[in-house]
Amino acid sequence: MNRFAIYLLALGAFVTGTAEFVVSGILEIISADLHISIAAAGQLITVYSLSYAIGALVLVMLTAKFNRKKVLMYALLTFIAGNIVALCSSNFGMLMLSRIILASSGGLYTVIATSYAARLASPQKQGNAIATVITGFSVSLVLGVPFGTLIAAYLDWRYIYLIIAVVTLLNLLLLQKFIPKFEGASPVPLKQQLLLIKDKQVISGLATTVFWILGYTMVFAYIAPMLSELAGFSIEMISSALLVLGVSAFIGSRFGGYAVDRWGPVRTILISLILHSATLFVLTSTTASTVTLLMTIMIWGAATWTTTPANQFYLISLRPQSSEVVLSFNTAFMNIGMTLGAGLGGIVIEYTNIQHMGWIGGITVLLAVVTASYSFGIGVRKRSQNIG
Repeated sequence: MNRFAIYLLALGAFVTGTAEFVVSGILEIISADLHISIAAAGQLITVYSLSYAIGALVLVMLTAKFNRKKVLMYALLTFIAGNIVALCSSNFGMLMLSRIILASSGGLYTVIATSYAARLASPQKQGNAIATVITGFSVSLVLGVPFGTLIAAYLDWRYIYLIIAVVTLLNLLLLQKFIPKFEGASPVPLKQQLLLIKDKQVISGLATTVFWILGYTMVFAYIAPMLSELAGFSIEMISSALLVLGVSAFIGSRFGGYAVDRWGPVRTILISLILHSATLFVLTSTTASTVTLLMTIMIWGAATWTTTPANQFYLISLRPQSSEVVLSFNTAFMNIGMTLGAGLGGIVIEYTNIQHMGWIGGITVLLAVVTASYSFGIGVRKRSQNIG
């Protein structure tokens, strides 16, 4: 296995993840600097998620027949350009444009990088190679977001994007040197892909993805103003809370894989979703105590990201012969959920009180429990019919 090349692909996933999530930590700073409301600033996350879904599905499909290395390089070059636009942004419109460029190129890069990693690895190590790239994305929550938030406390927040651009340029040069060329392939027709989601068990599994990430994003997108307003956190304390959340998310994503192997996806998904919902219901009531609040955030992050590998495994198990198509739809549905989450979170802040965000997010995650249970129920009935 070309381990160094796979680590370089993971580094690319790390910088795209940092560009996506860092806004959540500096939402208030951007709001004040550009003279816009926090709800309006939150739509930077909404637009990013929507554009990412387009990049992960439409752009991947449009570029399927081209040399994969060239597409990977052009995706990173476009991503660098998006960071430069963000660096130079003097108004909300320009920053919004940068988010569209960053997201569409980032979505394209992530899908191709994951596929590239699998092709670079030997058949028995493909799962590990894919997990390495996904871990790079997860680490952006652990390191990229809190350190980006900390940088914004002492420097202009735009310099975060300069640092991301420089790291991406170095990564691009190393990838150009160390990864081989792979030719493109004939894309799977859209009509054939759409047949897949006619399966009620699959579509309800994908709906689970939408609802759990929607509930998570509603709170995560506005975590900085929530901690500032309800707990009186400074920017440094918000950075520390985001670090706790990121480390917990990383632990959760790793534990999710272990839990699936040990207890299966059904039990892992249901327990993690119920725990996720419970922490959101109590989140705002724990703001009086810093220790209790950080413990709640820790459990929230771990429970949330335990669901991710478990639900991916479950969806693949439904259609193992179409695993790439299933996962591409899962990526798109996840970003649709993030788009809705950031949008609905903005509405909650605009028309109600930020204190209501937690329990509304908790109810949304409970809807994921319902859709997951429905999907699992279909599976049980299918197995009963086969036995009968």
